[in-house]
Amino acid sequence: MILAGSMQPYIWSLNGEVWPHVTPLMVAAGQRVALQMVNHTMMAHPMHLHGHVFQVTALNGVPLTGAIRDTVLVPPMGSVTIAFDADNPGRWAFHCHNLYHMMTGMMTEIRYPAII
Repeated sequence: MILAGSMQPYIWSLNGEVWPHVTPLMVAAGQRVALQMVNHTMMAHPMHLHGHVFQVTALNGVPLTGAIRDTVLVPPMGSVTIAFDADNPGRWAFHCHNLYHMMTGMMTEIRYPAII
């Protein structure tokens, strides 16, 4: 997942998409999901997942056994890989916890197939 944005115009995105015009990240119940976030900006982004907890499994490509959490800071021009179990069917927000980034587009949805 690519984290991107700019100050002029003030727009922030995930995978080149701006909320609410996004393609949900589809997961299947029972799946172990790994997600690498690559920050293409000069700002840190605290990424927050609703409905699940995850483990940080790599920081800037270096594997680690991180703590269980629901928010992780993705450093400027860095990367963080997380892993979580898809064990809570629904439609869940995944967004930057800098709310002025979320409100201008840095948000998507984790969705299970049978959920409308």
